[in-house]
Amino acid sequence: MFQALLYSSTLRFSSLLSLISLATLHGTDAHADTLLIKQVQIISGDQTKVSAPTDVLIRDGKIDRITKNLSKSAAVAAIKIDQEIDARGQFLIPGLIDSHVHLDGIPGYRAGQEKDLVMLNQAQQQMPRSYAYFGFTTVLDLTGDPTFIANWNKQALAPTAHFCAPVTIPNGYPAVWIGKELQFQVAGTKYMLFDPAQAQVYPASFEPAQHTAEAVVTNAKNDGAQCIKVFYETGFGAQKNLPVPSVELIQKVVAQAKSLQMPVYLHGNSQAAYEFALKTGVTTLVHGLWHETKNVEQFANQQRLAQIADELKRAGISVQPTIQVLYGEQEMLNPDFFQQAAVSHAIPARLAAWYQTESGQWMRNLLAQEVVKENQSPAVMYQAIKNSYAKPLATVVNMTKKLNQRDVPLLFGSDTPSGPFYTQFPGLNGRWEMDRWLEAGIGLPQLFRALTIQNARALGMQDSIGSVEIGKQADLLLLKRNPLREISAYDTISHVILRGKAYSRDRLSALNIAVE
Repeated sequence: MFQALLYSSTLRFSSLLSLISLATLHGTDAHADTLLIKQVQIISGDQTKVSAPTDVLIRDGKIDRITKNLSKSAAVAAIKIDQEIDARGQFLIPGLIDSHVHLDGIPGYRAGQEKDLVMLNQAQQQMPRSYAYFGFTTVLDLTGDPTFIANWNKQALAPTAHFCAPVTIPNGYPAVWIGKELQFQVAGTKYMLFDPAQAQVYPASFEPAQHTAEAVVTNAKNDGAQCIKVFYETGFGAQKNLPVPSVELIQKVVAQAKSLQMPVYLHGNSQAAYEFALKTGVTTLVHGLWHETKNVEQFANQQRLAQIADELKRAGISVQPTIQVLYGEQEMLNPDFFQQAAVSHAIPARLAAWYQTESGQWMRNLLAQEVVKENQSPAVMYQAIKNSYAKPLATVVNMTKKLNQRDVPLLFGSDTPSGPFYTQFPGLNGRWEMDRWLEAGIGLPQLFRALTIQNARALGMQDSIGSVEIGKQADLLLLKRNPLREISAYDTISHVILRGKAYSRDRLSALNIAVE
């Protein structure tokens, strides 16, 4: 939103892997191959009804059987059970899916100093665990790299990651943050489109035939991308009036992606971007509407926003509200941020301490300069930034309510992190996005479906994840309370089951990272 956001995309395209190899992070914890969960109540699927107490057998990472009194049956008696969990009074639900994350890099770290290696190593180990600690067993990196994702998925204590290929144009968002020359040299150039409107800017080595919509989308599919991400962003801060792709160009991307059964996610948070989504036929808008009159005629009004909501419903375009993005930015000036109990379970102590040093406060200081021109007390600065964010927050909540009232499909995604903000740390940021949904009037059953089966369907993965059914991958959560009745139930996870292996939630807390 502010000038500080200029750093976000650069961080996503730069890697800290030169400092730390993910190969050193692969867990070797030995866990049961056969798991029996006894007398648990299941919540799953679209109906979100609570089952009677039943037994669930998990074998080789899959849900094998769901039957009452399974533990007493002769068939199971012949099976060697490696681990049993007595889950009487608990609830078994599908693992949660966050379909908007950015996995590479440590939020807000840019120093690259050797003295920080221990801290960085701990952070790299903990970030996957923080997602799992808050219940996320599947994540979708919307600007992912195939090699990074493959290494991520070798870790035992991590959610399964999938990725979208970022399809860009020169000098547009996010390529512009890399620089006019470097944007043609990074790996992401593989998915850069040839834009006829900018034919003169490409280097001689750039071959347009390899960068048509058809070629780029096909390359992304062959690289293992689950989806395509495109961008409609005219800029912010010091970078304004950025080029955006033409409707015709993105229509070709969408057509090729749909022919390959790949959803197309559009970065866009303005009314103009929402209009662009309707014209191009993308699958999902990956931000709420924060700016209702940016780059549109000033007569735009609430009536038009209501019309857009109706048109999105008719077009079958889904939306990720990502309300927590704005909250996370303003929380950078919250003087009590690190005193919150949940923070200590997400952020390792060494990293949290560094964030509170002068080096770690660089982004917080930039934000402070945007809202207060002279030194003020922390409380005054915190109130000032909340005042600055009040209008876009009201806009996104209002539009989210309009979308919800019209049954526009809402998909859960947190945009973790949207930039160099430690207040949007993995897992924790998604948990807080859940609170934002409730504040926008979205009910608990709808939130549950958005976190599970609806995200699975959006990714075309409903046959393997998103519900508790025989044959599906055993990515599951055991909760002590019913999430259909209270949002705090998501804070009562007792076990996280990743690919059939059960881990105590405490095992995943950042409070344990220093002792390993």
